[in-house]
Amino acid sequence: MKVLVTGSAGLPGRDVLRLLENRGIPCRGVDAPEFDPADSDSVSAVVEEYVPDVIVHCAAYTNVDKAESEPATCAGVNGFGALTMARAAARIGAKMLLLSTVQVFSGAGDAPNAVSDPYGPRNVYGMSMVQAEDAVRSLLTRYYIVRTGGIFGNSKDPVRAVFRAAQDGRELTVSCDRVIQPTYSKDLARVICALIETDCYGIWHARNEGACTPAEFAEMVIKKSGRSCRIVPVRDAEIPSHARRPMNCRLTAELPAGFAPMPSVEDALSRYLDEIIR
Repeated sequence: MKVLVTGSAGLPGRDVLRLLENRGIPCRGVDAPEFDPADSDSVSAVVEEYVPDVIVHCAAYTNVDKAESEPATCAGVNGFGALTMARAAARIGAKMLLLSTVQVFSGAGDAPNAVSDPYGPRNVYGMSMVQAEDAVRSLLTRYYIVRTGGIFGNSKDPVRAVFRAAQDGRELTVSCDRVIQPTYSKDLARVICALIETDCYGIWHARNEGACTPAEFAEMVIKKSGRSCRIVPVRDAEIPSHARRPMNCRLTAELPAGFAPMPSVEDALSRYLDEIIR
């Protein structure tokens, strides 16, 4: 099995690539600026040169707020990018995994969003990922769509934001009424790498167990890391933002039979903190 991983410099593409390499699975990672998912020639050149058996497509435009002022760019990278990648996969007979997001849903109500729930994106980013999912489903039969949300595991994640605020002596204003499910990139990568070795095609939900508000997650980071930072919980509507976000970002745990439940958010955070603090 040969695997092409797009977005290999970001999350979770970086961790997917590392895990494949550690397991001795032939793989190649591509990312900007050498690789542009919105450029069909760039996509075709990479795919047809490497000829992978599996494409793990993590490359995406993920700046939710900036997407509101750059809708064409966001749609080009996410929607058209997935379309061109799916077309390339179809040409060479490869199967494809698309990393998607809880933001394809409206986030109404209190129940976790299920695989079968209707789309209802509240922002440009969410709509672009609906387009991406539709493109993959319309062109391929051997596909995996993995929805997740709140990925942490690098220098730009919410954990490091707490660290930076503590270091600078700043207070941190965080939403206390939006519900999220923070997901550790390494745990998500393990699910992705296991999934692509199966014939369990379709849409799946992968996230760490447990839900909290961003303010509660920030407090968890402080408690577990021993940092000192004042968290100011406010309603999500009071936080300056260009994009509307789902208030309920819970996802049902829907993975193939035989897949173990993903670890809890607390367990995942403890392992991540052990990695970056030691």
